Amino acid sequence: MAFDPWGGVWATSLADQVYAWLRAAVQDGTLARGQKVTERELAARLGVSPTPVREALRQLIHERVVVRTGPRSLQIARYDPETLDEIAETEARLRGLVARFAARKRSQALVTSLYESLAEADALVARLTSAQRDGTLNECAESLARVMAILARFHQRIESAAGNPVMEALLAQSRVFSRDGRLHRTIERIDSRPERFIRRYREHQALLDAIAEGDEERADHLAYTHHVTAARRRGTPRP
Repeated sequence: MAFDPWGGVWATSLADQVYAWLRAAVQDGTLARGQKVTERELAARLGVSPTPVREALRQLIHERVVVRTGPRSLQIARYDPETLDEIAETEARLRGLVARFAARKRSQALVTSLYESLAEADALVARLTSAQRDGTLNECAESLARVMAILARFHQRIESAAGNPVMEALLAQSRVFSRDGRLHRTIERIDSRPERFIRRYREHQALLDAIAEGDEERADHLAYTHHVTAARRRGTPRP
């Protein structure tokens, strides 16, 4: 994963950018769980001085994403399967509450933007299901990546609409330990169980309808069920 030291330089400090890169690198496996790291090694890798790396690592140690194993030695945190299961359930519970608050604070602008997102994804999903029937699904990785990006923005908008910065921060921390959701595994699931993929995709429409109607209980239940089911199906990676 590339690091752009100029990306967002006017909006955040270099330490903030290094922190964001390190979190993302842990989440996507660029930095593996249990991997030993040093300030100097990471600074050289990112092309920055050790100072912003040190500041970023200090925050990640506080968040238990990185652990100190000695006076100068650090390691990416590695948790047992039971702990990862509990983190996944915590994330699902938080997502339910976020959806509840979004339904409570909904605006027409939010609802319109969410409907537009799903309309864009609908066309891509139709293309994917057609490719699955034709046996050409492996040629549609780009379309699937776009669907996943659209759905990620869909959930991000719901989080923002909840208007609770503390909850957003808790969700961001739990996502660092989310299970692996690589593109090729999603393609395999669509190919073997297309009806399951479609059913899970349509859960987004049901969630949006609940938010649009201001149905807090249903929004909470749908969001929790959607995310906890996804976590269980992905399974817990072994440390």
